[in-house]
Amino acid sequence: GHYVDDAGGIHVEGRLLPPGEPKAAMDAGIGMVHQHFTLADNLSVLDNVMLGTEPLWRARSGRRDARARLQRCAERFGLAVDPDARVGDLSVGERQRVEILKALTRGVRILILDEPTAVLTPQEAQALFATLKRLVAEGLAIIFITHFLDQVFDLADRVTILRNGKKVATQALNTLNTTDVVRMML
Repeated sequence: GHYVDDAGGIHVEGRLLPPGEPKAAMDAGIGMVHQHFTLADNLSVLDNVMLGTEPLWRARSGRRDARARLQRCAERFGLAVDPDARVGDLSVGERQRVEILKALTRGVRILILDEPTAVLTPQEAQALFATLKRLVAEGLAIIFITHFLDQVFDLADRVTILRNGKKVATQALNTLNTTDVVRMML
């Protein structure tokens, strides 16, 4: 919904989403974690997770429920973070956890991650991979956008390759090797 397509469309469970309507995507269960985080550094983790979920005049009313939902998601998926911590004081890996928790607490079924390891240490990336495998085991669909082929082969079941903004192929990863993928990319 952030960009309006010039061809094609997004279908979720057989339903075409209206172009240019982020709320329609969210209502359809799609969540997005951008490469550059969209968090308010001066607010707490809990405030960031709640932001946009309630009308401004009721911002405090659902706080207890939101905290419980956040803590349940954090425990369930191994994304430990202090709900009262100020986001500006968190590491990059912790901020990414907050972004993922924002989506999970809203009940997403499809999670899009744009270059999620670009800003992570190798240890943080491995922790993220463990979390993503847990999410997939729970039935979530993950769209993992990356340029790192080793990560593609570690995580993906299927790969879609784009070249110059156009889809070149979508294929089961177990039918490909690195050379095949590179050839399609170039």
